[in-house]
Amino acid sequence: MKNILLLTIVVLLSYTSFSQQNIELKRYPAPQAKQGVVANKKYFIVFSNDSIVKYDKKTGKEVSSFYSNKLIHLNSGILRGNKLYCAHSNYPALPMWSSMEVWNIKTMKHIATHSFGIEYGSCTWIEKFKGSYYVMFAHYGTPGKMEPGKDVSWSQLVKFNKHWQKQEAWVLPQELIKKIEPFSLSGGVITKEGKILCSPHHNKELYLLELPQQGAELVLTKTIATSINGQAIAWDTFEKDVLWGISRDTREVIKTKMVWE
Repeated sequence: MKNILLLTIVVLLSYTSFSQQNIELKRYPAPQAKQGVVANKKYFIVFSNDSIVKYDKKTGKEVSSFYSNKLIHLNSGILRGNKLYCAHSNYPALPMWSSMEVWNIKTMKHIATHSFGIEYGSCTWIEKFKGSYYVMFAHYGTPGKMEPGKDVSWSQLVKFNKHWQKQEAWVLPQELIKKIEPFSLSGGVITKEGKILCSPHHNKELYLLELPQQGAELVLTKTIATSINGQAIAWDTFEKDVLWGISRDTREVIKTKMVWE
């Protein structure tokens, strides 16, 4: 009887580990949690449309901030050393234009910009992987926020080299578009294996995508439940497999752990 009970517990634990791939670890209140968050060993940095705010990771207290009335719509960010790279656009204005904005997180000063102009769409997230930039450009299906003749299916992930020369581009699969429309992908990171983990605008889900072996359409391989609710995601640069996100509804930063099969 004891052996059967033990076996049942092991099976249940194995099933829980298998089915639960994104585990919430901690929440921090953050009034600016409207777009996204990044984190390193000491700090997490939250951004809204026109500001970024640095918080102490241990205490959850605000350390410093940056605001600019020239910023319109910050979307997401990544940390590389002491540099914060943020996706920025003029959403919801038309025609869509986009840029990448860069800060020194030690001084919280803006140090660089790169303009994408109006060629691609609304820049929602940027990732650096193996020397290349991967940039998501969104299109929407909401009247008044759409480029003429274009909807969510015009969203694309573009790969640039370090000189910002376009290398490749991929579109979203139809099964994913049906999940997220009339919005697009608001956040994205790349795993060490080169897979793409994405977040939508408001669904409590993460989408694991792979580059196609043929054609230009990304492949949706898995939908993962999460407590992250809205906008951008980012890897912790210090803690392995720790993924940060926000809840726009509650204005909280959410620290989670990815558990891979």
